[in-house]
Amino acid sequence: MQIFEAGLCGADRPMAPKDCPECGGSRKLWRHGTISRCRGSEGNDKAGSARFFCVQCGHTWSVIPADMFPYRSMAASRFESLMDERFGLAGRGARPPPATVKEEGCIRRACKRVSERVAFLCGLLGQQMPLGASADVGCFWRALRELGSTWDILVRLARDFKTSLLGSYRSLLSHWERKEAPD
Repeated sequence: MQIFEAGLCGADRPMAPKDCPECGGSRKLWRHGTISRCRGSEGNDKAGSARFFCVQCGHTWSVIPADMFPYRSMAASRFESLMDERFGLAGRGARPPPATVKEEGCIRRACKRVSERVAFLCGLLGQQMPLGASADVGCFWRALRELGSTWDILVRLARDFKTSLLGSYRSLLSHWERKEAPD
């Protein structure tokens, strides 16, 4: 399973989740090495991702480093600044540097994924979404950004709904929840 670094709340090692059928969240997880992840759309930078092991149930948990998406190499802050510029929110600060060719491709694919998930995400966030969120991606993005930064939204979606902005990743679900989740 994957958990966001912000979910650790400053602890050096996380507790097992409260809904764990084996221990009910009463045990700390043991550090189990690190894995290397690509960081940045160019793929040249690497980020270490801590891994933890639950001795009770035998499953491994990976920590998603700050400012990263699950299974994406583009930084959430860079994604946010490029999306803000694309949908007319760039006036909040200095304009970001122009997107590279690879970043433009990442943003195009991410916009397509977000547009496919607008109704689903509006259903999850419900009344938290400001008025005006519609099926239009630009309108949805502007309403979503009123809830906070992209990183805060990613952490909230993972913590409260076990999903992400760009996909419903099974790795955000606990192993006991995966059996019940549709593919």
